[in-house]
Amino acid sequence: MTVLSSVQLAILAGGVSLGYVAFGGYLFRRYDEIGLDSLATFSILWGSSFVAQSMLIYAFGTYGITDGAQLIHLESVVPTGVQAMFVSMDLLSELLVVSGIFMWLWFVLRYTQRIGRREKLTLTTIGGATFTVVMINGLVGATDTFGLISIHSTVRSSLHQFGAVIEVLGTGAAIGVGVGLLYTTATNHRPFRMAAVVGLSVPVVFPWLIGYLYQFGLLTDFQLLSGFRIVGLSVGLAGLWVTTTKYDLFDQLPASRTVGRQTAFDASDTAIVVVNRKNSISDLNPAASELFSVSTLETIGAPFDTILPDRIAPSDLRESEPVVFRMPNSETIIEAVMTTATDNSDTPIGRTVVFTDITAERRRQQRIQVLNRILRHNLRNDLNAAKGYVGVMADGGTESDIYQQKVESILDDLVTIGKKAQRAENVLEADPLAETPIQLGEIITDALEAVRADYGAIPVSGSVPAAVVVRINPTVLGSIIQELVENAARHTDSEITISYDEATTTLSVVDEGSGIPGHEITVLDNAQETDLEHGSGLGLWLVKWGTDSIGGSVTFDTDETGTRVRLTLPADLVEELE
Repeated sequence: MTVLSSVQLAILAGGVSLGYVAFGGYLFRRYDEIGLDSLATFSILWGSSFVAQSMLIYAFGTYGITDGAQLIHLESVVPTGVQAMFVSMDLLSELLVVSGIFMWLWFVLRYTQRIGRREKLTLTTIGGATFTVVMINGLVGATDTFGLISIHSTVRSSLHQFGAVIEVLGTGAAIGVGVGLLYTTATNHRPFRMAAVVGLSVPVVFPWLIGYLYQFGLLTDFQLLSGFRIVGLSVGLAGLWVTTTKYDLFDQLPASRTVGRQTAFDASDTAIVVVNRKNSISDLNPAASELFSVSTLETIGAPFDTILPDRIAPSDLRESEPVVFRMPNSETIIEAVMTTATDNSDTPIGRTVVFTDITAERRRQQRIQVLNRILRHNLRNDLNAAKGYVGVMADGGTESDIYQQKVESILDDLVTIGKKAQRAENVLEADPLAETPIQLGEIITDALEAVRADYGAIPVSGSVPAAVVVRINPTVLGSIIQELVENAARHTDSEITISYDEATTTLSVVDEGSGIPGHEITVLDNAQETDLEHGSGLGLWLVKWGTDSIGGSVTFDTDETGTRVRLTLPADLVEELE
């Protein structure tokens, strides 16, 4: 049986190495997926490095050097110019190996979507440091070899050992992290198989180990070295091919799962905050940044309680127990629900807190409460009273006229409730914003005419600058103003004053009547009704709902001199024509 020489085996190893280069080109042409470019680049760098090393062994063989131990006699058998080429090619191959390994790790990070700012910085630092040390170590050795500089043998040996250790540690760490990430992905992402982990790891691990067996003097025979490289590189190339084609490497993309989750996290309208075991913020989505008015970059790493309202402590958030609170200086009502995040062994590693804006839901519940109270309390009581009065009238009593007036008053009130219910429905269904600006004075005039249609002449004073226009739906703002004026007209016969403050965009309605009962205002402030604490009708609720819909605010100030209602309009919806 003929045994191939080191030169022949070097040619075969070079051919297999060229297979990696060809495979890299194939990947570039065949696929367009996450991580493709880095895997293809790795394959080209990796193949190129071993092509260079095979060329070196081939060249050494032509000069009769078949073992690494014989390289100490290189100067005596190889011309100086050729020596320079050998040293340069050896340095190039080492740099290609380092570059290939870190490019492989870059592929793994991208493929598993574990590439964040911290990972990029770490990879750049370790990879750059390893590459630089290897390059300097090679250059120092080359310049010393050719007599450009003179370095004591002990110092040169120490520098070489230091560079070798850094190279081993750097590349070994890269390979270890990459294999670990692939293994973790295979255990968490079902379509990604363990066979794929092996197929992606073998091309790097075996040639890397073989290289350092030679570098540390454990394997110096070029014939054996080339043989091992042929086997290792062939198995690795087969693994890459099978993993890419048979196991559909880029079709089962684990990164798509991570990307999908991250996309959902970022695109969600619900605020989400991730907190670690030290109660510091690990991550938050754009919705959370907007809700708490904070910067994502500045907030990550900060204590969790720095974004929470003062009255809410992190300890108040417990597993699956909703906590409801109102945002400071806002009508926004938030429900916070916390869940504990665990690793594969169910060990708690942090918490995820979901903040849901339930303002609309609370408003819906509020409206149901109000309408239920009107139907159950006002209508029932009024109809029962009317029924009693009608019964007395049927008995033919002497005070039938009085009872008839009471029945008519009750019926008038029921008609008024019906009108306000219709008006409230119109306000709630209307788009609060207007497509074109409209004069505020015009809206007020229309509201006054609607009130006079029901109440007759009412004394009103004050004025609003004609230049003031608003981009608010007249149905909404007009209904609010109409209710405020009606309320004043019901409680006073004196003059009603309407004024507007341009500096604060506030519309005021002032009367000298008996004022709004305190419990009615309390109900509005608390934003809910109870059996023991409720308003008397729909009017003030219509004002509140309409004001909330446009993003404004309303305040009631009542004392013995009368009532002052201040309706503050959103400044961005108010303009002043020139």
